[in-house]
Amino acid sequence: MLFHVKTLIRLIASLGLVGLVLWFVDPLRVLGALGRPDPLWLGAGFAAALCATLASALRWRLLALWLEARAPGRLFLLAYWRGIAANTVLPGGTLGGDALRALHLQQAGNPLTASAMSVALDRISGLWVLVVISLATAALALATGLMPATVLPLPWPAAALLALLAVIAPLLLWQLSAAARHRLPGKLAGLLDAIHDRPRPLRQYLLQLAGSALVQALSILAFAGGGLAVGLALPLWLYFIAAGPIFILAALPVSVGGWGTREAAAALTLGLFGAPRELAVAAAILYGLFAALQGLLGALTLLHPIHGSASHLENHDA
Repeated sequence: MLFHVKTLIRLIASLGLVGLVLWFVDPLRVLGALGRPDPLWLGAGFAAALCATLASALRWRLLALWLEARAPGRLFLLAYWRGIAANTVLPGGTLGGDALRALHLQQAGNPLTASAMSVALDRISGLWVLVVISLATAALALATGLMPATVLPLPWPAAALLALLAVIAPLLLWQLSAAARHRLPGKLAGLLDAIHDRPRPLRQYLLQLAGSALVQALSILAFAGGGLAVGLALPLWLYFIAAGPIFILAALPVSVGGWGTREAAAALTLGLFGAPRELAVAAAILYGLFAALQGLLGALTLLHPIHGSASHLENHDA
């Protein structure tokens, strides 16, 4: 009963935040832009969102295999789609969908610890690389004069240094955790042991970096496609800078499906760069609808159960 009450409260809060954002901008122009989007850019945005999900599933699969969590390849894609469906209707940002993904991997015959760890590291790596992309793009835009220094009061060397620190931070954490894991509580030490015992960690780090960069680039292109569909003609590099705060706020566990927080972040972030706030909100709504449509695809896959038991994995994975 308490869960249903919390779900209802967060759903109302998300809808209320969307309504509040619409009230602060021009709601008629937002609705007008959404009512006549450019079909080519709309289709391109949704195609990019689909490709981002495919790349996400592949990234997760490679990480899970490194953690010795095995399953048929199609399970990762179907579980990702179903996770998007869960995120669309459950409160908590992406937590509900991530829990469902871990459950699918466990039901394929894998330990719960490895299944949950693969999902958690997969999610963290995406947000981590998103920060790297936004900072690196900002540094490049400031250094080349594409973006005036008055727009972002951060010297380009500082932005570049922060991006570099974000890139090497996982390597530093790896070394620190390797040295400290034997002095940590039993369960936490066991989790770290499970990671540090895996072979070729640097290779996996580079795979995760490249995979997450591809996923985020496709996601940003999807958002840009939605923006261009409603007439938000901004330079592509500006979308790459703004994606950091927009996507990270949408992932916070305070809304349903990112609704409300994503639109507010888009209005604030893109508005700071001089973009019409009502069009920024419209673009964010379309991006949310791209995810909702994929969530519908995920819900439809529930009609066809995933047969992913460990008994036949050898037919799918080497």
